[in-house]
Amino acid sequence: MTIEEIKKEFEASPYLRHLGVEILRFEEGDVEIKLQVEPRLLNRNDVVHGGVYASVMDLIQKMHLQSVTKTKCKVNSSIIHFTAPLKEGAIYAKASILSRSYKTAFVDGVLTDGNGKLVSRGTGTYKIIR
Repeated sequence: MTIEEIKKEFEASPYLRHLGVEILRFEEGDVEIKLQVEPRLLNRNDVVHGGVYASVMDLIQKMHLQSVTKTKCKVNSSIIHFTAPLKEGAIYAKASILSRSYKTAFVDGVLTDGNGKLVSRGTGTYKIIR
């Protein structure tokens, strides 16, 4: 797959559109996404629900990995650390590959607010589908 084909697949994703994720940059090894915080994404404590963080984390890790491998992948495991609550503004997400073999990759993801403050960090193990 080409980088453009991969980007178009993500843009066509019903779940990505449902969340409201915006792709800011999608290049080989350099992907950034943004999610504007809306009331529908908040929990009973009026902060972004942890499931939203988890979804954005999975998306950025997968998008970054696919931008490099040019093939599909699926998550095997994920660990997410919630470091700060977010009530408003936007979530910005980036990822990097920590380790990769032929069939498996270990990917780091970082979510920040508009000021660059860390709100979540996570790692995921992905199966590379060949």
